Amino acid sequence: MEEGVETPGEGVRPGGDAGTGPLTLEAGLLAAAQSLEQAVAAATSAHLHLTEALAAERTWARPGDAVLDEILTRRTDVGLYAAGLLVDQLRTEARTAASRYPRLGLAGEDVLPIPRDEAPDVVAAWWRDLDAGDREEVLRRHAPWVGRADGLPTAVRHTANLQVLEAEIARRSRELDVDTGAPADEATVEEERDLRGLLKLRALFSDPELLAEVPEGLAQVSTPPSRRFLYLLDARSYPLRTAIALGDPDTATHLVVHVPGTTTTVDLRLYREATWMSWLRDETVRLLGPDARVAVIDWIGYQAPYDIATRKALGDTGMRVLVPGEASDPRYAREAADHLARTLEGVREIAPAGARIVASGHSYGASAMGLALAQLAARHHHVVDAAMTAGAPGIFASRLSDLGLAPGTLYACVAPGDLIGILGIFGGEVLRIPGVHQLSPLARRVVYPDGTWTVLRPPVGHEQYYHRGTASLLHLAAVVADDQPRIKLTSRPWAMLTGGSSSASDPGDAGEAVQ
Repeated sequence: MEEGVETPGEGVRPGGDAGTGPLTLEAGLLAAAQSLEQAVAAATSAHLHLTEALAAERTWARPGDAVLDEILTRRTDVGLYAAGLLVDQLRTEARTAASRYPRLGLAGEDVLPIPRDEAPDVVAAWWRDLDAGDREEVLRRHAPWVGRADGLPTAVRHTANLQVLEAEIARRSRELDVDTGAPADEATVEEERDLRGLLKLRALFSDPELLAEVPEGLAQVSTPPSRRFLYLLDARSYPLRTAIALGDPDTATHLVVHVPGTTTTVDLRLYREATWMSWLRDETVRLLGPDARVAVIDWIGYQAPYDIATRKALGDTGMRVLVPGEASDPRYAREAADHLARTLEGVREIAPAGARIVASGHSYGASAMGLALAQLAARHHHVVDAAMTAGAPGIFASRLSDLGLAPGTLYACVAPGDLIGILGIFGGEVLRIPGVHQLSPLARRVVYPDGTWTVLRPPVGHEQYYHRGTASLLHLAAVVADDQPRIKLTSRPWAMLTGGSSSASDPGDAGEAVQ
């Protein structure tokens, strides 16, 4: 086993969990060295303050006390020096343990290390080097970490996350009545919401025939249960975070990582999101052909803003006015960016060579996506082939190069009546970025490759971009499929926003059949 790996022990689980398994000798020695170093630093500071205080009181009237004080402080100086040497010696022993006994635990037991560096490429290489027995052991001991580890195969994460799902439902059910949702005294509103979300996840991955009752909204999720994967489940803090893969990312030739927007929690929006992304996947397959391998990862992996606007009292008048809510706060996007950037890197790591990866964001989710792409660009990591936004209030960028995107690879859609898409709160309007392609949402007649045809309607407002039968869904799917002739563009944003039409000729909005 290579250096740079560890098995976390009690309180040292990767990502912040506690109690996953025993420490290796290396990790135990390093932890002891760190604790000792901190203790020595604190002791040294206190010792210096004491020495200064004793020196300030020193007087020749009591020479015996002065001598005793000097002996005391010098003994402490020697002890602190020796302790500092011990810190260095412990770290030297840790390096020896890592190179010669990487799997030996503190009690002499065999311990399976896991990567200290959670970079997706490091995790992927580590997993490839494990034999079948070690992989089973990792799943058994470290399921919560496995389910979050970007770079691991989708099926492995799915298996681990299903274990975590059942364990979390069982744990929370001791505090809440599963059927009524009534909390025990110690349960919080947040725990109630997360338990409802966990139960919805369980239903999403269950055989519909085995459910006593299909929850409202679940029946519209068109991706078969056998093609759904629990790609992420992080229940360490509120709100519950998850990512659902529709289709297998490990075999997909066309792959979308989608970030939803404001008010999206597992409890409130799981089935709606799974439905919308299933329809996007279905439309992409319809364009590419029945044998196409398409996957969409719906990433509810961050705390989205809870509201767009809120009412507040105006002074002491009692009059309530509407003011911007959490959706105008960039904090949520900034907190999401690191995790999303690593997710995108992990998807590139597991996807087949040459797969087309598209980053997608709706509303506030597009803003979080912009920050993640900017982070990747700053590190010169080319991860996505294109990006697309729907109703985005800005993506924290005014140039495509800031996002690591080539001209013509960022597509933006703004529906008639959707003012959020032109607010430009976060870095200016997306439509004004040089080189951006504006997708046409206007009604048109379309003929699909199988010969069927229909008339697509325009999306209206902020919530219809991914609805079946809309021009926006077709064009977003065409971006995923990289079918340029089927991507219809427009240059008439104001006519769309008012719901009107323009008399100016715009060949990008021509209603010709898709051939």
